[in-house]
Amino acid sequence: MTLSCAALLLAGAARASDRALTSIGGRLMPQPPGDAGLLFVVGGDNRPTGKGAPIPRVTRTIFDEIGLIRPDFVVWTGDALYGYGDTPAELAREYQQFESLAVKAGVPLFNAPGNHEIHRTDDSLCSSPQSIAAPDSETQFVRHFGNLYGSFDAGRAHFIALNTAAFCHEDKIDGAQLEWLKRDLEANKNAAAIFVFGHTEWFSSPQIDAPAANGHEALRNRDELHALFRKYPVKAVFSGHEHLYWRESHDGIDYFIAGGGGAPLYASPDRGGFSHYIVVQLSDGGVAYDVVQPGHLSVEDAGRAAGAKKIWVVNSNDADIRLRGVSLDASRIGPCPAIRVRSDLRRRDGTPVPIPVSKLSCSSSKGGSRLRLGLIAPAGTSVPILLQK
Repeated sequence: MTLSCAALLLAGAARASDRALTSIGGRLMPQPPGDAGLLFVVGGDNRPTGKGAPIPRVTRTIFDEIGLIRPDFVVWTGDALYGYGDTPAELAREYQQFESLAVKAGVPLFNAPGNHEIHRTDDSLCSSPQSIAAPDSETQFVRHFGNLYGSFDAGRAHFIALNTAAFCHEDKIDGAQLEWLKRDLEANKNAAAIFVFGHTEWFSSPQIDAPAANGHEALRNRDELHALFRKYPVKAVFSGHEHLYWRESHDGIDYFIAGGGGAPLYASPDRGGFSHYIVVQLSDGGVAYDVVQPGHLSVEDAGRAAGAKKIWVVNSNDADIRLRGVSLDASRIGPCPAIRVRSDLRRRDGTPVPIPVSKLSCSSSKGGSRLRLGLIAPAGTSVPILLQK
């Protein structure tokens, strides 16, 4: 299938409802006419292990790999920073640190607020409605990501971000947000697919460590929301909060916990406790989900061989991965129109294994040529690619 690329700009809002969401890292662009496919990545929960600690190193790896995949956009399910007890200056600094990593992917990222972005430490504040005021953490989230909940269109699909960390309404969707959700679903009932993302999980993993399970209960009005989703073309609901991977299906709707962005894990690897992100492909044939563990996807420079520049595209994952962001300096090869690209994968007996490689873009300037390639990297394979005049 043909998949569109998201144009990289400084920032932008995706407007498909009365509640715009702001992306960081780029602006979501319309798909070309006739383009039936959509590629996006889901992740979340990269918050540090403690106040003042650095963002986990694996989070950097995740965004490096997303840059190679170059999806149309990324949806993040919250807890992008530590947050709790932060001063306004500390919060601002943590947002800047997260954004400096996220923009490396080169595509728009939409985030739903988690309890580490929006939080309260005093239950007495909720005893009287007149005393409730928006905390600074909420104000800062809006400054970076627009509305606390909202929706946008991408291709023929509709995406809804929910706020499960609403001040004094934590871990439920009610009041004005619930009424908006009902209207938004009805307004988009003819979408090819609807995807929902938020922080608190709808269905908790039965494999989570016992201590962590005590503080990570499922969304309190989950059943009410699931009954609502059943009336519409909701394909999947993505959440985080629990730092592990889990998936279960109800009435044809897939519910995911994708909390493997770098935060401390809540289970052993065999029970879902591993770093990960999800690559989602939507096409006329349906929806495909690939769970990717970071650290198994890279591009390595191999110098020159037989008069050509050689690189290795390494994919040691257990799934084929579509890449649209293999970007490299081609200055020493020649001007863009003259550059030829081909794969050189061979079996042990020397028989060629054809791997189509596309020149997606090439820009020439006084500083030289910059080339971006696209290919499907086969599972468990390192593909040698040659570039020459």
